[in-house]
Amino acid sequence: MKNVLIVGVPFFSKKYQYVIDAYASVGIRAVFLLNSNNHLERPGIEIAGVKWIGRLKKYIFSIKKYSPKYIDCYDYSVLSIIYILIAKWFGINVRFWLIGGELLGDKTHINKSGFISSFIVNAKVKLTQQCVRLADTIFAKEMHHLSSIKEIKHSLVDKVVSLHNAVPVADIYNGNRLITGDFIYANAVIESRHVDSLISAFSMLSKNKILYKAEIFGFNSIGNEVYETRGMEYSSKVLDLYNKENIEESVGVNGFVENISKELAKYKFFILPGDVILANYTLLESMALGVVPIIYPGNGYDKIVTDGVNGIVAYDNDLYKALIRALNLSDNEYSDMSLNAYLKIKEEFSIESWSLKLK
Repeated sequence: MKNVLIVGVPFFSKKYQYVIDAYASVGIRAVFLLNSNNHLERPGIEIAGVKWIGRLKKYIFSIKKYSPKYIDCYDYSVLSIIYILIAKWFGINVRFWLIGGELLGDKTHINKSGFISSFIVNAKVKLTQQCVRLADTIFAKEMHHLSSIKEIKHSLVDKVVSLHNAVPVADIYNGNRLITGDFIYANAVIESRHVDSLISAFSMLSKNKILYKAEIFGFNSIGNEVYETRGMEYSSKVLDLYNKENIEESVGVNGFVENISKELAKYKFFILPGDVILANYTLLESMALGVVPIIYPGNGYDKIVTDGVNGIVAYDNDLYKALIRALNLSDNEYSDMSLNAYLKIKEEFSIESWSLKLK
């Protein structure tokens, strides 16, 4: 069996179990070296720790142990460049996975703004550009990755494989979910997802005495035992806005939970007012369950959501109007959108088709 060694990941979540399973389905054993001390080792997961020297020692040891065909380097930290250089020294092909906005200098994930944080973000941009140059293959999951790579050097596009996120999808659509609420937001509460605008839209519903039930998951300032903490300043700011608007009778707020799929299935609509839409994991998971998305026209949105067919697009970024439109859908209109949401993921974003690109 071929081996692939996956490095640079600071936490382990369900989406990475998808990766392990996908590799196994095409005859490849994947081993994650997890940059954490807070996770138990199990098949496919080994602990590299949080200290840089320890991580690199574990990395070199694992290369010798597994003799991997590929090193899959996830670009979460400034160590990416070191991982790649070591792999090159061992003569192993490197596949570099872009995570999000690291080529754009995205600051929405930082916990505290300031000179040092800005310096780190800007340095990370330069290091990621070098990683892109050195890698044998670049996995790009978001549309803006391609334009950013072209700006570095147009010929680098030849190394790019567009590999959007994917999720498991049930063989049969379930149109009889037990629905207990209207709206759910389930992503990190960070600035690029404009959760403050969602709070304001919910507040307008409440002030106009419109009945609805909603939950927001993903406040780092409430709790996070699943992912690496990020965007704490913005999370606290939005939570303060929530408390100020007095909408707790209709809207609940939560930190991160381990199994969000159970929560997603309880709601009619999944809300993602983000700058980047394609291909958010929780968006894919919710649509695979038949939950109808309400989104901003963020980057790549048109590749996954068609307004009025399998979701609602707030083209003018007016979430209140989009929420009203959703609440006014007839049962038949909702059922059609729900089925189309499921079919979109099954046909184009299933883990089965995604795994074939990993060979």
